[in-house]
Amino acid sequence: MTSITYPENLPNIRASGYSAQFDDPVIRTAMDAGSVKQRLRYTAVPMQINGTIILNMEERAIFENWFVNTLGYGTLRFIMENPATGTREEFRFTKTYSEIEIEGLFEISLSLERIP
Repeated sequence: MTSITYPENLPNIRASGYSAQFDDPVIRTAMDAGSVKQRLRYTAVPMQINGTIILNMEERAIFENWFVNTLGYGTLRFIMENPATGTREEFRFTKTYSEIEIEGLFEISLSLERIP
């Protein structure tokens, strides 16, 4: 497990707009005769999480510095509170974040993978 943590002085992912979905863990194989067989692809199933955080200008600078310099543009894993469970879990970015400026605040959209 990594020792990099999400910055404590930044807000967590908002419940509004949060979505999560397990990666498909099932392999289905058609047989010559009879029903399709299925089995687990792997024993620990990653979960894809999408959400947003709202940051002011100062918080946005902290987030960008953390993403670029600490996580190497999002390539490294980090520990963060899971917005659905409230437990600290390991995550990584699946793609770079995007942002929209709205009246002096920044809505940052995150695409993460929860590491099982």
